[in-house]
Amino acid sequence: MFLLCSYLRRSRWGVVMVDSVQDWRVNLMQAHPRLFGIPSGRPDAARGYPNCEEGWRDLLERCCARIEAALAEGGALRVLQIKEKFGALRFYWSGDLPDAAKAKVDEAIALAVARSACTCEICGAEGRLYNRDGWLATACREHAKGELKPIRPGFENIHIVRTFGPGRFPIVSCRRYIRETDSFVDVDPKSLGLEE
Repeated sequence: MFLLCSYLRRSRWGVVMVDSVQDWRVNLMQAHPRLFGIPSGRPDAARGYPNCEEGWRDLLERCCARIEAALAEGGALRVLQIKEKFGALRFYWSGDLPDAAKAKVDEAIALAVARSACTCEICGAEGRLYNRDGWLATACREHAKGELKPIRPGFENIHIVRTFGPGRFPIVSCRRYIRETDSFVDVDPKSLGLEE
């Protein structure tokens, strides 16, 4: 079933008129009804309606498919919000999941966030982080505006996770996102000058 939309949508790129065309966001939500609640007549008002540009469509489709697969472990999940913030994806959800399913959902979201940090939000090509007068955005060279944010050598696509173990001592884990394989590889924090 195709849902045709006619409404104004605001983004940081300006006001976009979506008129009598199938919105990819609605397609995504319709493809994953277990994750999204779509009110009739106003799909753009749904909780979880993706507030980002089409360049991140593929990574959101992958993320939602991975989350659906994780739900085979049991439990239920509802997407609360999907948006861009500081040039990367933010994906918020609530639900009650077994530990194994929660771990898979967390990994699916971590992969989507990591991919968004190196993917142009406009077109989906490989991108970098730019500062646009205080507004951070990930873009390819064609859609780049503003000043390229420098990356400390060795920290390209590094994702640092700090957790607290027994006795509240911090545990640092580092992973590098590999865009070509859409996967993470572990990196020794000490090799980056980070101490646990």
